[in-house]
Amino acid sequence: MPGLELLSTLLRVDSTNPPGNEGPAAELLRQRLEGAGLEANIFVSPGGRRNLVARLDGPRDRPALVLLSHTDVVGVEEERWSHDPFGGAIADGFVWGRGALDMKGIAVMHAEAAAAVAQSDTELRREVIVVAVADEEAGGVEGAEWLLDAHPEAVGFGQGRPAPEVLGEGGFGLSGIIDAPVMPIVLGEKTALWLRLSAEGDPGHGSLPPRRNAAHNLMKVMGKLSGYRSPRIHPVMRDQFRSLAEASSGGREKAFRTLAGSGGPLVARALAKQLRAAGTIGALLADTVTPTQVSAGYKHNVVPGDAQGALDCRLLPDTDPAQFVATAAKTAAKYGVTVDTIGLNGSPVSERGRFYEIAQEVSRTLASNMVVVPSLTPGTTDVRAFRKRGATGYGWVPLVLTPELLATIHGHDERVEVKGFERAVELMTEAVLRACS
Repeated sequence: MPGLELLSTLLRVDSTNPPGNEGPAAELLRQRLEGAGLEANIFVSPGGRRNLVARLDGPRDRPALVLLSHTDVVGVEEERWSHDPFGGAIADGFVWGRGALDMKGIAVMHAEAAAAVAQSDTELRREVIVVAVADEEAGGVEGAEWLLDAHPEAVGFGQGRPAPEVLGEGGFGLSGIIDAPVMPIVLGEKTALWLRLSAEGDPGHGSLPPRRNAAHNLMKVMGKLSGYRSPRIHPVMRDQFRSLAEASSGGREKAFRTLAGSGGPLVARALAKQLRAAGTIGALLADTVTPTQVSAGYKHNVVPGDAQGALDCRLLPDTDPAQFVATAAKTAAKYGVTVDTIGLNGSPVSERGRFYEIAQEVSRTLASNMVVVPSLTPGTTDVRAFRKRGATGYGWVPLVLTPELLATIHGHDERVEVKGFERAVELMTEAVLRACS
């Protein structure tokens, strides 16, 4: 079973970030890749985080193919799992554990694909680089961002070289959208904008409501700013709706075709509630703002003199973050609340290159009725760091998930089906072989 034992072993490494402790995971991947003949190195960030880079040498006049994953994972509520989240159990037809989908499973797919290429008689037409970084779940400061700043030549950049093509996460196949399975190939992602809100007011006794209540004003502003902005349709999503219309019939075909047309924004606004209820699709048609932290006071009967809050804003790629912040600040100022930017991560949307065509063709071998669509992703990934530096980046994983399995990413009982994983390893290998030969 290709890669299954490696995945199970990787899942036993508790690389919850913070603090990460990605070293053992990086070492397991290094051993597998070196054993297959790749040159593998571990680059240690200033904070001691370990990032793996393994290379198959090839001509450097073409873009390197970078297979990008991360070895850190988010935390767990262990008591709510059916199996040990760090046990790597193979049971009931699944491999269970935090990271099975996000993204140790994909790291193994990449490693097995590169190993197969190394052990084949393929004459490489470009360099293949496997990169498994630390710290993605906390923004990549000690991982992809640091690696690109400190060692760009190790990951496919360099003077006189074309920027690499990068394959990462964000593009699982999905069932339940239409009657056929849908395989997105992600070309871009929403910008993550993190805002801190600060309110000041009059402190005092809880029995005497003050004229300026910091906590109350903060909550008013958070309520006004949170939620979905007016829907609109990014060009990538317009192309997606066009592809979905071609694969649909009846009312669904009409709806997708209308969304893909010039009247799409009007229809999206009219159907805003239904689209938001659909989950991801609603988030890909609007800028969103989600309150994530609130802090005020220290005692039940004491009115605090200040209050703080945090907002996680996810902006469509063509939204101007500066203008967005200015508008939010104007609203907040009416209540004496200030707005500060504490984080901003965005990147360009990639064009469709040769690997896009390969991913399309390979995806269609998963199912005879597979519908392949271009897409964006609402979350951020390390691919953005490469796109910002000129790389072409794709999110694509040849694995079809049900809505139930998709919900386990960052949730409880994260797992991957054994048969689906093994097939994904085969198709990832086929795609990489075709892309570099």
